[in-house]
Amino acid sequence: MQNFGQIHETFKDILIDGIVEGNNKNRKVFKAYAKTLKENSTLRVQFEVYDSLENKVNEDLENSKLFVDECLSLLSKLDVNKVNECNNKLTKFLNKNGYMLIEDYDNKELHEHIYRLTVTPRSAKNLSSIVESRMYLNNFTGKKIMTENTKVEPYTNKFLAPIMIEKFNKKYSTVSESEKKVIRTIINGDESQKKDLYKTTIRECLDVVNTKLKEECSIEEKDTFLRVKDKVLRYDYNPETFISEMTELSYLKETLN
Repeated sequence: MQNFGQIHETFKDILIDGIVEGNNKNRKVFKAYAKTLKENSTLRVQFEVYDSLENKVNEDLENSKLFVDECLSLLSKLDVNKVNECNNKLTKFLNKNGYMLIEDYDNKELHEHIYRLTVTPRSAKNLSSIVESRMYLNNFTGKKIMTENTKVEPYTNKFLAPIMIEKFNKKYSTVSESEKKVIRTIINGDESQKKDLYKTTIRECLDVVNTKLKEECSIEEKDTFLRVKDKVLRYDYNPETFISEMTELSYLKETLN
């Protein structure tokens, strides 16, 4: 039986390395995971609960209990066998592609307590363990400070933005200036700035491709550049897919240069 939190952290790490190191395999593996997460309700509920509890801010005890109760009520509606089946499939997918679950990360203890409350049968024998985990969740303080005016991000952005921010903080010195600009805009940019960056990056990609087409190249290379150009022309700004598409465009631009 595998803990969803550990699985999710592994995929986050795969994406970060994929972007920083330009590893296309990592990006494809993460993209497949993101697609599965959106389509599978059992995985999606787990993600929402783990994400909510990670970012919980300590308030008064009564509010904290209510918050945890609401999160756990979502988990209680899941079929435990289905949870383990879905989580194990993700683990097998990772292993099949040559990845191992990461062992040490910041929220490991939190994830273990959430998973325990997800799969542990309610009985007198398990009472002590259940109470210990409930108390841990009640007292856990998340890293982010949420306010009443916090903007609700589209699902894909909510999923990817924290990953990009983490990458920015931990691997800032290794990323290109183009990536730094993308990350800063994701973190602090308004809608207009994001749209402008998106369109500017498309123009820059097309400029490079057009330059390549004018240079002497083989028929195969010209065909490749024409297919790349056709793909870039198909991009159309959408707030819900901005982050994922900007990482693709940024990577394409760096590769073309």
